[in-house]
Amino acid sequence: MLGIYLIVLRLVHIVSSVCWAGGGFIVFLFVEPTAKALPPTGMQFVDYMVTKRRFSIFMVISSTLTVLTGALLLLLRAGGNWLNYVKTGPGLIFTIGSIVGVVVYFIGMLGVNPHALKLSKIGHEIQAAGGPPTPAQAAELHKLDREMSILSLADFILVALSLVLMGLARYWVL
Repeated sequence: MLGIYLIVLRLVHIVSSVCWAGGGFIVFLFVEPTAKALPPTGMQFVDYMVTKRRFSIFMVISSTLTVLTGALLLLLRAGGNWLNYVKTGPGLIFTIGSIVGVVVYFIGMLGVNPHALKLSKIGHEIQAAGGPPTPAQAAELHKLDREMSILSLADFILVALSLVLMGLARYWVL
């Protein structure tokens, strides 16, 4: 029974992490630069992606599933003896990769997601007004855009690091 449980956990972990990391990479490498290059159409596209296609919800679900199943897999792999497991090469690298992944998760939940919702709200206000943004809205959009760029870069780098660590952990020898 434990074998089937582990297979299901690994399957959910791998699929959800591919969705999370892949979604983040696509946004960072393609969607964000394209949206910035095509104002105001780009902003409308991102708003539609976030509100109507529920991209933010997709990312929240996939990232949460990744973190939860990853934690369970790590605990099961350690077999109740965390200190001995961390002393092994794979145990140490899986643990570091997991910590990096959790940091990325919190960057997304506490940074990227709230910023995306604020950007969407301001975009809706501008559309409802039917004109260009007010100076206050333009300043807020610029500030949020700058902060999102920093968060997105950090997210991209840390997700890539976590993926590399997880992918190589099995082969790490101390």
